[in-house]
Amino acid sequence: MPPRQELQQFKDFVRREGLRMTAERLEIFHEIFAQHGHIDAEALLDAMKRRGSTISRATVYRNLDLMVRCGLVRRYQMGERRQRFEHMHAGQEHDHLVCAHCGRMVEFRSAAIASMLSEIARAHGFEPSRHNLQIAGLCRDCAVKERMARESGAPQRTARA
Repeated sequence: MPPRQELQQFKDFVRREGLRMTAERLEIFHEIFAQHGHIDAEALLDAMKRRGSTISRATVYRNLDLMVRCGLVRRYQMGERRQRFEHMHAGQEHDHLVCAHCGRMVEFRSAAIASMLSEIARAHGFEPSRHNLQIAGLCRDCAVKERMARESGAPQRTARA
């Protein structure tokens, strides 16, 4: 169950946008907050369908965009055509390591990075509201596989993301 604060924020945002709070919007909101991690829109739709929802793909995409604009959901671009989403809670900033081959995402927090970002913003007279740091590379498993392929002379794989 999402915290009441996020639900109220979403309801207020929808109202300010001149939209109605529909049952479908609430259903998507509750489903995205039920997820614990990074999910793509298709997986979100599949999870909803497994629960008996008759919601359309277009409605899921439209409302994910709405939640991104509201600041409750963050979108991560994973290559040209792939996106993942995650719900956000106030004060829970974190960053990501993303494997360019398998798409694995690892969350991390770093006080040193947060301090450095604050220092950079301050030096430029900037008041940040949030940040998005994503480090792309290869996870340990994919790096080992690629190194083994290189050593064996096998053809190199291209990145998925």
